[in-house]
Amino acid sequence: MVELRINWPGIRVMNRTRRGGRLLATSLVALLALPGVLGAAGQRGAPVRGHLIDSVTGKPVPGALVFVEELQRETRSAPDGSFAFADVPPGTYHLLIAVEGYATRHVEVTVAADPVTSDITLVPELHFTEVVSVSPEPRSQFESYEPTSVLQGRELLRDMRGTLGAALDGQPGVAQREFGQGPSRPVVRGFDGDRVLILENGSRMGDLSSQSGDHGVVVNPATASRVEIVRGPATLLYGTGVLGGLVNVISESIPTARSQKPSGSFTFDAGSGNAEAALSGNVMFGAGPLVFRAGASGRTAGDVKTPQGPVENSQARGGFADAAVSWVGDTGYVGVSYGYDGTRYGIPYVEGGSIEVTPRRQSIDVRAEGQSWDGPITSARASAAIRRYQHDEIDAGAIATSFINDTNEFDVHAHHRALGRLRGTFGGWGFTRAFAVEGAEVLSPPVDQQGFAAFFYEEAAWPRIHLQFGGRYDYTAYQAGNGLPDRTFNEFSGSIGVLVHLSPSTTVAVSLARVTRAPALEELYFEGPHPGNFAYEIGNASLPPETSSGIDVSLRWQLTRSSGEVSYFRNAISNYILRDFAGVFEDELPVINYVSSKGLMQGFEAHADVQLTRSLTGEITADYVYGQVVNLDAPMPRIPPFRVRGGVHYQRDALQIGGTVVVAAGQNRVFPPELPTSGYGLLNLFAAYSFPRGRTVNTITATLNNATNELYRNHLSFIKQLAPETGRNVRVAYSVGF
Repeated sequence: MVELRINWPGIRVMNRTRRGGRLLATSLVALLALPGVLGAAGQRGAPVRGHLIDSVTGKPVPGALVFVEELQRETRSAPDGSFAFADVPPGTYHLLIAVEGYATRHVEVTVAADPVTSDITLVPELHFTEVVSVSPEPRSQFESYEPTSVLQGRELLRDMRGTLGAALDGQPGVAQREFGQGPSRPVVRGFDGDRVLILENGSRMGDLSSQSGDHGVVVNPATASRVEIVRGPATLLYGTGVLGGLVNVISESIPTARSQKPSGSFTFDAGSGNAEAALSGNVMFGAGPLVFRAGASGRTAGDVKTPQGPVENSQARGGFADAAVSWVGDTGYVGVSYGYDGTRYGIPYVEGGSIEVTPRRQSIDVRAEGQSWDGPITSARASAAIRRYQHDEIDAGAIATSFINDTNEFDVHAHHRALGRLRGTFGGWGFTRAFAVEGAEVLSPPVDQQGFAAFFYEEAAWPRIHLQFGGRYDYTAYQAGNGLPDRTFNEFSGSIGVLVHLSPSTTVAVSLARVTRAPALEELYFEGPHPGNFAYEIGNASLPPETSSGIDVSLRWQLTRSSGEVSYFRNAISNYILRDFAGVFEDELPVINYVSSKGLMQGFEAHADVQLTRSLTGEITADYVYGQVVNLDAPMPRIPPFRVRGGVHYQRDALQIGGTVVVAAGQNRVFPPELPTSGYGLLNLFAAYSFPRGRTVNTITATLNNATNELYRNHLSFIKQLAPETGRNVRVAYSVGF
């Protein structure tokens, strides 16, 4: 047993993390060793230069990512659209060009002794953009094996909310679980808890949002530069058990490129529906190879206002700050960051509305990457993440219960040189966790958890067909006190995918996956009254792991005036861990047993954009999930209803005006003691305008949500029978970047 003692103000840190010190020491040694090879470069060659040009306006396209796939080298286009790579060895290479607002281009270039110059036109696109969470390398959504969504830029500013769940609600296949405005979490394809993985820059949050309805995700969406959603289970690079998918909040907190001049952004937003105000900002500057970054944000909100009046004790406030430094070389970087976030929010209706929760988290991240290596390994990246999390549940001003969750995480990804058509990645992952509860609501004894994984991901490409396959071995172990049994799980998951280009503008993606999920800590060991879930929970320490066999099929098109995607999914799950109502009550709470069952989840998502005129664009989104507990011939619990969202927006230069109508059906397929919910319709309006001023770019956004002040209830709200959703809400946001 190795003791890890770190004393940070404001958070108690447990020193009984088994194997945590050994994992952390190994991680840091590996990370510190990686920069030693960052300067390794291939043989010297000729430069590759070019200009990126808008195919419609003929103007240069700045800020685009230009990526040499074989060399794992990348750069950004300059303000005049130019880009350049020095010393490219002789050979044939494929350039990937990606930038927001344009279709991704793949261009083949052949390098000999003379410089290569190429002017490349980019076509403006309506729907698809670049996503980095689906594969080892950046990939266009149009060519992803899994269905994805990306929220960034104006769209992210328009949908800004105080919680991640609220910001993503309405994206294809994504709903919001909530307990008032403070605790909120995304639900993907009807899956919640451990079955949806929430990441921050590729690392786990370290919070307890998957455990309970009154626990929220400890991240402020205002600090994100983009949010990526990958739907479906074939996400083996980040972990198994991800039956619904993953959400990756990307904040670029650790610089990965040199800074030629100071840059940054500041955002202010305010809302009337809960007297909300928030401010966030970050700055970055460089000194040679060293790059420094710092950021901070704060948010405060009063009680939520509904058409029936305010929801008492639904207020929330929080703050976040971080700082980072990186060393950036010609072919890689190494960086470290430290962050602290603290939140305080009320829990309506529990214990008479006297409960507040105070999540605090301290984070240390170390990341490194090296590219353009000779030999069988062409590039590699590694990261280590330390999370020290604690929240207190305060009853009438006094601490009633404290939850402590300390985690250490390490992963490494290595890209091997192409073997004929075969290109891919392999790597490993390690994880330790120490969990404890103290006070009035001790749901389990202290539990230690360890995890290890080894994985590979391979792709082979032909002119019209791409093939992907991967596998992952996972080891998970729990050690519990109070005489509860220890558990160990050894599981293997795998996936295979095919992407077919029916034409240059149409693709079909098919993905098959067999995924296993070890039971979560709470499913094994919790026992006692849990008001945050409105349940008296009884865990089952003998639960077997879940096994899901799933298929995803997606059709995508990208035409001159229309683009979109339609996806169908089906997951058959053996040993599905069900929260089963025992039919009796304890401490005035329904008794819930965790039992193994047989589950089926299937449904579809669809999204399309249509350019009606040069300035007017229409869009429509629809999603549906059908869940069934097969052995009980009963509906799955807490499944979101069928939804349709349609809208139009007008854009002229930097001005954008639009509106959307959201229609949700009633949900009558419920699992006791869950109650049905009626359908509803909402009207949302928005406007945005961007303008330059000196070296800055300014954006003003205004939204009017629930314009008709509709009284409606979210089926996934734990307090839906007691409180409807927010009424008419005017929001204004101002963002400036430099």
